[in-house]
Amino acid sequence: MASNNINILNSLKVGIRSFPKDIFLNYDVPHKNLVMTLTKEAAGFSNPINMQDNRACFEAWCLIIKAKASDSDLKIELDVKDITEADYDGNLPKNGHLGRFLYRILKFREQYKDWFKLSEKLENLKDKFKTYLDSHTFVTSAPDKEANDNLDDLKNNLESYIEYVFWDSYRAQRDILKLDRGDIVGRQLPVSLFEGTKLNTNGVFTWGKSAVDFWALDGDTINVYELKVNNPMVGIITEIFFYSNYIHDVFIAGYLNHTKGMVSHKTDVQLRNYDKITGKKVQGIMISNRRDDDKGWHTSLDELTRR
Repeated sequence: MASNNINILNSLKVGIRSFPKDIFLNYDVPHKNLVMTLTKEAAGFSNPINMQDNRACFEAWCLIIKAKASDSDLKIELDVKDITEADYDGNLPKNGHLGRFLYRILKFREQYKDWFKLSEKLENLKDKFKTYLDSHTFVTSAPDKEANDNLDDLKNNLESYIEYVFWDSYRAQRDILKLDRGDIVGRQLPVSLFEGTKLNTNGVFTWGKSAVDFWALDGDTINVYELKVNNPMVGIITEIFFYSNYIHDVFIAGYLNHTKGMVSHKTDVQLRNYDKITGKKVQGIMISNRRDDDKGWHTSLDELTRR
């Protein structure tokens, strides 16, 4: 299967040297339609894996393929192997990974409808989830303590330490993030979601350690940052898409599906500057420690980042 995937990508002149063997590609030449089929694990239907995993980050692979393909008319269709209508009943998703997946396909389908589509079964499951969002109200999980600022702990994890520096150092904010003095910056923003009340049994998305690395208010824009240090991975794109959509829907729109699916968050929680998050638009930003002699991006992203 892996070699078949590469053969298809080569025929499209995409130029990806490696591609997950657990994602199956099929190309319908006359209709210029590439079908990308995930496993049920990648979509969260069973034994779920994280969305940033190479086997699950469909947004990243779709964008890379679409950007690199020689045929600008290429359409990409997403499917999940062996799914049935019974795999999602239209109620609270059975786990947070599935909930995030259904939200992700809802948003990506809407945002890239000109060239991205879903298989008939996946489209039906997405519509079920849309109806579920439209008929319920939701709450988020506000921080209950400040993010860890113990430097002895943070220095044992380079990525956590760099995240802290961006939050703590005005020089880093000015020179790297291009922020102005006085701009509000926060770190470790929870991205959980619960139906009705905050109970683990009501979780729509994953909770616990699921969080935006750090964020900043830049005028009327909420900058959302995903940081990778010595960890090149395609999934950084999927993460920034999910976080950006979440921040927009929760902190700007107040609804998960335009004017339906109302979602509320505690505006009086001052921890991690949570009460100060407000704006009119969202900008997703990916940061990696790329150097000339040590590429910080995944090889499949490297050509795109050089443009």
